[in-house]
Amino acid sequence: MSSLKLLIYAVSAELGSLLLLLSKEASLGIFLLYLVSHGLASALMTVVAWGVLPARFRTPKLLSWLLIFGFAFFIPAIGLLTLLGGVALGIWLPTNFRQHGFGIVEQPYFTPVQALAGSGFRQIDLKQLLSSNEAPDALRVQGMLVLKDMPAKVTGRVLRESLGDRFEDVRLLSYGILDQKEKVITRDIERVMQMLERAKESRRYRLARRLSELYWELNYQDLVRGDIRSLTLEKAAFYADMALMEAPQDAGLWLLRGRIQLARQEYGDAQQSLVFSRRLGLSANQVNPWLAEIALNRRQLIMVRRLMAEISDDSQFTNLNKSVEFWRRNGIAHR
Repeated sequence: MSSLKLLIYAVSAELGSLLLLLSKEASLGIFLLYLVSHGLASALMTVVAWGVLPARFRTPKLLSWLLIFGFAFFIPAIGLLTLLGGVALGIWLPTNFRQHGFGIVEQPYFTPVQALAGSGFRQIDLKQLLSSNEAPDALRVQGMLVLKDMPAKVTGRVLRESLGDRFEDVRLLSYGILDQKEKVITRDIERVMQMLERAKESRRYRLARRLSELYWELNYQDLVRGDIRSLTLEKAAFYADMALMEAPQDAGLWLLRGRIQLARQEYGDAQQSLVFSRRLGLSANQVNPWLAEIALNRRQLIMVRRLMAEISDDSQFTNLNKSVEFWRRNGIAHR
């Protein structure tokens, strides 16, 4: 049966139910007859309305049917009129828009611009360029602009060295780049601290962990020096301990804590944190380089060799692979 016929039957049944409802005769039989007629109209309208619904609104099937039926049944007349309007829109809109098919537009005008030859820089070229006394100052300034978009953990040392450059524009650019990167992290720290002050107990761990990471990032990217660096590392350690009080099984946070302590030259505490992160499941590739650095600072060369030998050959870090290859090939020089 077509939707149009069902729609006509639904409207007819609803009109009949309204006539019964407005009848002067009041009896239980009339009321039951009204309910049957109105229920039939609602059911027929449900079938029609459900048929024009988009596919994503038809699931789950039973619940979508019940929702439409309840809307039509429990809101006499008005509910049916609303559904009728919805059905009309569902039939009219697709038909209306279907008349406007896809058209062909003209190809956009494009003017190719030839790239300047030699405009790219490699990382090693940049370092040599900025430290060169023979390179033109304009080219060195261009190199500084390239550094602006590179990670500070890669460029931090070069930018620090450029603060004492002979050319004023290079000095100003290096200072501005460092200051901008520091302000970005500082703003994040202020925002997270405000969230931590009013956070619920369940969120304090993640916010404290984030603060520890942000303070560590200031040191890792070489954005702080001197007393500010010491204070930054102290804050990073403080929030790492706060987070570990809530989640002592966080192996990654123990690794971060160990690296913070290593940067503070607290070798004993750093070793304990790193060893504990290994026990919690981190791999030798992730932890052993830092343990080896502690052993090297203590002149425990045999321990360095053993720790580096435990690192697998499929490490993701090229520099680490070179270090592992060095210790495996050369071992320990006996004197």
